[in-house]
Amino acid sequence: MGATESRRDTDFLKLWVGQSVSVFGNQVTLVALPLTAVLVLDAGAAEMGLLRALEMVPILLFSLGVGVWIDRVRRRPLIVASNLGRALLLGLVPALAVAGLLRIEHLYAIGFAVGTLEVVFVIAYQAYLPSLVQRDRLVDANSRLEMSNSAAQIGGPATAGVLVSILTAPIAILLDVASFVVAALAVASIRRPEPEPARRPRDLAGELREGFAGLLGHPVLRPVVLATSAGLLGFSMYISLIVLFHVRALGLDSVAIGVVFAVGGAGALTGAALAPRLARRLGIGPSFILAFVLASCGLLVTSQAAGPAVVAATIAATGQFSALFGASLFNVNGPALRAAVTPAQLLGRVNATYRFVVWGMFPLGALLGGAVGEAFGLRAPIIAGAVIGLIALIGFLRSPVSRMREAPRLAEA
Repeated sequence: MGATESRRDTDFLKLWVGQSVSVFGNQVTLVALPLTAVLVLDAGAAEMGLLRALEMVPILLFSLGVGVWIDRVRRRPLIVASNLGRALLLGLVPALAVAGLLRIEHLYAIGFAVGTLEVVFVIAYQAYLPSLVQRDRLVDANSRLEMSNSAAQIGGPATAGVLVSILTAPIAILLDVASFVVAALAVASIRRPEPEPARRPRDLAGELREGFAGLLGHPVLRPVVLATSAGLLGFSMYISLIVLFHVRALGLDSVAIGVVFAVGGAGALTGAALAPRLARRLGIGPSFILAFVLASCGLLVTSQAAGPAVVAATIAATGQFSALFGASLFNVNGPALRAAVTPAQLLGRVNATYRFVVWGMFPLGALLGGAVGEAFGLRAPIIAGAVIGLIALIGFLRSPVSRMREAPRLAEA
């Protein structure tokens, strides 16, 4: 192995370790923050939907502008700053709780601000990764990152359940605060020079058009984006209310909820580990089909959870395993596909446009899920989400990309 390749591996390892620690902390907050809303502030379905929507609406508001900005500047400092900013903001939750001042409006504001920094982080992170990893190794690199993320999804929620039962939900979030600091330090320690940003005339409208054209005008990416947008609309109806569903509909305590989420994490880990092999054996198009099927079936199984706590938790965990297995296939193959067919100088805007178009469905789905849950009960949004996912799959099956074996090379795209 040459010195350059060894350096690449060392720097990627720093990024990988920092991100893995941060995701572990995120998994604690994924359980502890909604439990704070439900158990401490007595939030209902509409309030939970609004909370999740506010966490995700910055994608709609800021993704496009952030994508243009990130293609003009170095990405690593933004990754460090966004990690530190999220640590500071989340630290306000336990501080306000200890002072006896915490209200649902505080969670709304903090969720919005953290979501804004998340937009900066994700777009910068996805655009930065190809400067550390050769393009022909991106699927494997994304698989390693997703496996770490998925491993954190096993240990993080279980840890959160225990911490919430011992320390209360707001105090458990301190673990995530510490994880963001560790992640920032790890990325700050990378010494590989980042490529000089491309210099070009400042034409915001033109740059935004290039981002949309690079994504929605691409014959390979467009059908994937359209199907994924619809699928995520349905998935967000489920995920925004899942903690409330566990507490109110199934009667689970924080430890049981942590175990259910941990089993889901095992599904995500399995999906991440198998994603490169499935993409090579089935083809990248069929692997997306499998992801849709597993995610939608997982939601349907979850919606049928009922009975004594052990039985209900087992059914919910089975559904969570399937749903996150499918989501993990998307998380490995989707970014790798975009990076493989997109020029480096356009990647920030393409990733930003992707987040705007696809993840922009999340706040809409969260609000819709909250409204449906209030009107028809907490099982209805989960069933509706599964049906929407299956409809999205039908649309994707009509595209030639659904039968594609491998991504075209950049020169051919």
